[in-house]
Amino acid sequence: MSTQIKDPVHGYIELDQPLVDRIVDTRAFQRLRYVRQLSATHLVYPGANHTRFEHSLGVYHLGRTVFEKLRGQSYFTRNTDSDSLDEIQRTLECACLLHDIGHPPFSHLAEQFLDREVLYDRLEDAGLVGAFVEAGLDESAIRTASSHELLGCLIIIEEFGEALQALGVDPYEVCGYVLGYSLVFERSGPWQYGLGAQLLHSPIDVDRLDYITRDNRMTGADVLSFDTSRMVDAYTAHPEEGLALSEKALSTIGNYLEGRIALYMWVTQHHKSVYANVLLREMLEELDSITAVRPVTIDQVIGDEIDDNTLMERLRKTAREHPESTLAALYDRFRTRRFHKTCWKHRIAYADRVDADREAFGQWLVGNATRLEELLASELDVPTHEVWIERSYVPEYEPGELRDIPIAYGGTTRSVGDWGLYGERAFDTPIPFVFVPDGEKKRATKTLVGQFHTEYGGRT
Repeated sequence: MSTQIKDPVHGYIELDQPLVDRIVDTRAFQRLRYVRQLSATHLVYPGANHTRFEHSLGVYHLGRTVFEKLRGQSYFTRNTDSDSLDEIQRTLECACLLHDIGHPPFSHLAEQFLDREVLYDRLEDAGLVGAFVEAGLDESAIRTASSHELLGCLIIIEEFGEALQALGVDPYEVCGYVLGYSLVFERSGPWQYGLGAQLLHSPIDVDRLDYITRDNRMTGADVLSFDTSRMVDAYTAHPEEGLALSEKALSTIGNYLEGRIALYMWVTQHHKSVYANVLLREMLEELDSITAVRPVTIDQVIGDEIDDNTLMERLRKTAREHPESTLAALYDRFRTRRFHKTCWKHRIAYADRVDADREAFGQWLVGNATRLEELLASELDVPTHEVWIERSYVPEYEPGELRDIPIAYGGTTRSVGDWGLYGERAFDTPIPFVFVPDGEKKRATKTLVGQFHTEYGGRT
């Protein structure tokens, strides 16, 4: 028995009924319906209201589809029994569904409020740290994970542990997949176990493939021109290199790379997307400074099931209670979408308006943001919360690692970079943006460039 869910990106997604009953139709998983995938980007692209819920279903669909295709390749199934492959597939399906279960409200923007040391201690008490060490992994494998991944692992163990065991799946192995490891493989298990983890956590993972496709579709940006189905058909495996793409991907990999960069630059790092999300981040930080309770805590996510709506209502209420506060001013700007202007909107304007070495200037701006914001606010005679210097609200999404995508041919693999499939183009890093009140762009730019030359003793 199974359930079908109609998805705007992948069509019908079919889930075995036990997965629906024990994972999808639970309070913890349904919370993801109310956590937007792109935080405040819907203020720029009105269609960007898709959530972590449908993204998780999409990742499950792609993970299951790819793994079943791999099971049809004799090279992949050689010397491995069907019971082991069934175990890997069950683990992968559960991990795909649960990989984002730890996202707090507003996704990455609220992660800063999660106490990482408490998360680590609780994961240690829950046995995950010991399981990683027993498998031969250093504790850094857990400590270096993002906060939402750590919280996700805690929820997987505490909220879904019994359900996963009833499905014949080890909760620790699911956590391993979420963090990019297979504990079975690390304990010298068959190489296919490691590939299961790679499908969820690697330069060509199905997580990335879904959100690239979904963000493009739901925003309406339409900057992708690659064939998702052909990419899915191109997945293959190598016992030494693990997950790779076959030569079938050669006709589409270039479009995939260019499309990924375009989506990153014109959606995630669109100057107004950056402003909208930084504005929301600043509101959360102001809320934290005003109230006695942190905007987001581990127990609020697990016990109170807080989501975007919960936190937005708290912002609204606190702004009303403190009408003269910076939070009230920021909240009004957010609700009315009165965005400040950026001194430059894109790389061309940045190059045209900054009369200095742009790489050095950008590093100077971002590295001294707080000090320069205060300097600029004083020069423009405005409060400091009217001026922001920002490069990226989600820097971990930078696409440079895509050059390491492996292409399998003739029994070996070589990276996309080795094949020269991304040409001579370097992977652009985000440019810094400077947001100031309307009418102040020229004066702000002149002030900052002049200060840069003063501090560096002339043009660099």
